[in-house]
Amino acid sequence: MTRRMTAFFAVAGLLAALLGLTAPAQADSARQLKVTTYNIYQGAPLTPLLTAPTLPELIRRAGIAYDQMVATDFPSRARAIAKLFRREKPEVVGLQEVALWKKGPLTGSLTTTYDFLDILLRELRAVGLHYRAAAIDTTFSATLPISATERASFTDRDVILTKDRLPVTHAQSHLYTARLVVTTPAGLTFTIPRGWSAVDVGLGHKPKAGPKTNDQSHTVRVATTHLEPTAASIRNAQGNELHTALAQSPYPVIAVGDFNSLPTDATGPYGTFTSGGYDDAWRAVHGPGGGFTARQDPDLRNLPSKLDHRIDYVFYQPSRLSAVAAEVIGDRPNERTPNGLWPSDHAGLAVTLRLRQC
Repeated sequence: MTRRMTAFFAVAGLLAALLGLTAPAQADSARQLKVTTYNIYQGAPLTPLLTAPTLPELIRRAGIAYDQMVATDFPSRARAIAKLFRREKPEVVGLQEVALWKKGPLTGSLTTTYDFLDILLRELRAVGLHYRAAAIDTTFSATLPISATERASFTDRDVILTKDRLPVTHAQSHLYTARLVVTTPAGLTFTIPRGWSAVDVGLGHKPKAGPKTNDQSHTVRVATTHLEPTAASIRNAQGNELHTALAQSPYPVIAVGDFNSLPTDATGPYGTFTSGGYDDAWRAVHGPGGGFTARQDPDLRNLPSKLDHRIDYVFYQPSRLSAVAAEVIGDRPNERTPNGLWPSDHAGLAVTLRLRQC
């Protein structure tokens, strides 16, 4: 009897395979996309510079910020982030605070000292992962003296990374019209632009030879952003700009990033997206609790973790997409660097989404 049942199930399995009964599960898997958002931390807070009462104090604070950036050791943190990505294997990653730091004499040229994008890509290759920067949005940039003999420049960028073989088209980057303008007590004025980037990603098929075209029924648009943290009116305007721009997409949209907006922020970016046709992936999978992504101490050495609120999200349009899984990454003590640093002052969020057929 046992042999007959075994033979029966073997024949049944063969018939199912021949009739294509397993195809829906395979096709469903092919239409899944794993995305991650991660604010990787520029290395030091810069807001103290905006309140410096005098120019000498501004220079002193700028020097402290540069030294703290060095101390928070992005090369080591990049290795920790690469290990997280090796475990999660996201196909698309939205990164914020992808800093570019340069330093040099008060007069003369500056030399790149820390290019966070190059450092991270190198560490990803070292663990066998191959990504490309599919879209780069360069936002704020400034150069200041950091001592009596040196000056440094900081450039902020948001970046979309995609796996090398993933079909990607229509990369775009934009700056928001709404931007913060701050005049410091020392008399300097800084304009702080922010922006968003997006790419169209093809799922479930390989790119064809010749001009790159995506099958609309298997394509999604993935956007990333980092909205203004300090001024709610500016942040809300930026959120509205992004929502309006993404409404023009011919494809289902996934919007990821550091929105600097709590789930209770009904009139801010969270409310704009969740009342405007998007679901919050973490909430859809796990409910309203947990999912904390912000914020560790600026020196990244606090223990235990101080993550206690959510401002980093994966939003998606549920008319064509559904959230399958969601996980916070970089929030466990064993995910820190060997010298005791958190990978960032934020945690990342890794989400698997499924695209439904039209």
